[in-house]
Amino acid sequence: MTPKQMEVFIHVVQSGSVTAAAQQLAMSQPSVSKSLALTEQQMGFSLFDRYNGKMQPTAEAAQLYEEALRVHQDRMRFDRFVEHLRRYRVGQLRVCATPALALNLLPQALARFREAFPDFGVVVDMCVNHEIEQAVEEGRYDLGFVVKPGHGAPDDPLRVSAGEMVCVLPERHPLAQQAEVNWQDIAPHELIFITTDTRLVAMIAEVVPEFRQRQVAAVETNRYSMAINLVKHGSGVTIVDRFSLLEIDTRGLAVRPFRPSLEVSVMAAVTARSLGSRPAEEFIAAMKGLMN
Repeated sequence: MTPKQMEVFIHVVQSGSVTAAAQQLAMSQPSVSKSLALTEQQMGFSLFDRYNGKMQPTAEAAQLYEEALRVHQDRMRFDRFVEHLRRYRVGQLRVCATPALALNLLPQALARFREAFPDFGVVVDMCVNHEIEQAVEEGRYDLGFVVKPGHGAPDDPLRVSAGEMVCVLPERHPLAQQAEVNWQDIAPHELIFITTDTRLVAMIAEVVPEFRQRQVAAVETNRYSMAINLVKHGSGVTIVDRFSLLEIDTRGLAVRPFRPSLEVSVMAAVTARSLGSRPAEEFIAAMKGLMN
């Protein structure tokens, strides 16, 4: 599949129409149809079914779309990177972080970074915590900020900030009267579980083995921000890293240290190419300045 075929395929999936895709791409309708036919021939399976006048992707095409969209976005980033090099003869720094850090701290860190590197191109994205290190390792980003168990060495240049796990509960909850909350205090049926961050789940389960024994009625979610919002609306209590509460409106919430104490830290993940580079070090320093 050529880049143009991929672009045509993506637009047809998104618009549900050959005609609409042709208009968006400034192509003729026969050209779009020909591109789809060629792609189907190369793939060896049908891409679309017609339903109520719309092009509906087949099961295979729906899976192909997710991967094609990722590759297409990577290609667009590459093209922007080349264009930036052509115009400014300087590089680009691709940065990702957890949603809480990306929404609340990366914009401020970027402002500081641009003071030192005003002409440097920057890509700023958010990723879920457990995917960040892999994304950096695969070269999709030069620098990532991830929450990991433990505090790490104080002199580690990649350690950005240290914190701990906390319990978030409604401010009128009986446990809000306590200075700290331990596992025995929390009723099993009211705990909101965060299911995707396996390292932090394993860290909690190491000191609280019962943590893995979820009740059928327990609420589960794959996002820390969602868990905190569920607490706000009375669905229970949750255990999160303190960094997930950055810039969160905590009105109506109580935040208490979780016991036994579980240490976590924000660490920078860097590619071999970026390790020791001045732009990466400058961005890490900006994050440290904001978090400490």
